[in-house]
Amino acid sequence: MNGRIYSIDSLRAIAMTMVIAQHSGLLPFGWTGVWLFYIISGFVISRNLNEEKAELMPGAAGHYLSFVVRRVFRIVPPYAAYIAISVIVAHLMKLPSQLPELPYLASFTYNWRMIFSTDPLPPTFGHLWTISVEEQFYVLFPLLILLLRRDRAIVGLVAIVALGPVFRNLVADYVSATVSSNPERIAFGVYASSFGQFDAFALGSLLAHFEANVRRSPQIAMRLAWLAVVAVLVYTVTYACMNISAGARGIDIFRNLFSGILSGQKRELFVYLVVDLCAVAIVAGAIAGWKVFKVLEEPLLVSVGQASYGGYLLHAIFLITIADIIGIPNVQEPIAYRILIFVSVWCCTVALARTSYRIYERQFIRYGHQISNQILLKARRGEVSVSP
Repeated sequence: MNGRIYSIDSLRAIAMTMVIAQHSGLLPFGWTGVWLFYIISGFVISRNLNEEKAELMPGAAGHYLSFVVRRVFRIVPPYAAYIAISVIVAHLMKLPSQLPELPYLASFTYNWRMIFSTDPLPPTFGHLWTISVEEQFYVLFPLLILLLRRDRAIVGLVAIVALGPVFRNLVADYVSATVSSNPERIAFGVYASSFGQFDAFALGSLLAHFEANVRRSPQIAMRLAWLAVVAVLVYTVTYACMNISAGARGIDIFRNLFSGILSGQKRELFVYLVVDLCAVAIVAGAIAGWKVFKVLEEPLLVSVGQASYGGYLLHAIFLITIADIIGIPNVQEPIAYRILIFVSVWCCTVALARTSYRIYERQFIRYGHQISNQILLKARRGEVSVSP
């Protein structure tokens, strides 16, 4: 059984920081931190499922139930607490009622609510679509690993990756036909759709399936890094040339490549694959033990990463309340002003997230693991059906 990779916890901290930086008006491509989360999530979940599957063969029912229990106790308690806090804060700040959003949040379908809604939505919930995307993927994803042999599961995951741009194109066409033909609305539909981003989780899962290979042969991680570099160059040159042909000059040539409005010329179909490959290369480097990642094993950064889920949830509350006091951050504001907001939000977020993790979340995680272990023990005894 492989041990914990602490540098991956630190990568979670970096991903969370990127998102906060973007929302503070500092890092236009900070949204890519979410895709780093996706890759890491697919990797870690698959790693755990593969280890459990190796201990109990054949069958899947016990594993699946165990997986669901762990996810529920990991995801729901801080998620529910954040929603409750948001409703209270919105009431105190006299913001519009957030109650109509609760059914979508409770059912983890908020991403579709955001895609198809034409009404203004509460800013405290604007980032929760990513949680819905993850949970929708996890409904079916474990069955692919648990029900199929390793080779067939790998084929399925490769198919999901290969079909990623196809799924995004289908989503784009559907949004165009049913919601709006506005390029920005179409691009957001692709951005927030679960089907359009399943390839990120699948790539993380593939990395878990070949973790032993990456550990034995670190050059695999280097090849993935070069593949990511090539993908970035091809994508950048292609769409920079398209911008030039559309009349762009100077810095405008590089606009809307990895930030801004990622729409037009089908860029919303391919940009996420490029970002995914970069994230996969980074995680592979951590697995391979590259020296640069040794710096990321610093205990404080690791502890921030372990609390990054709560941090991701909470940062919006602090951003809204701090912005209400000193103003909403945007790229037109002085850089010092945006840095002040970022530092304030990050410090408050991390302080509360780490406290929440130690005092609140970790208790539920432990309880979830206890129930999960009981389920697996019963499965080994034949008290839980494990027939596929």
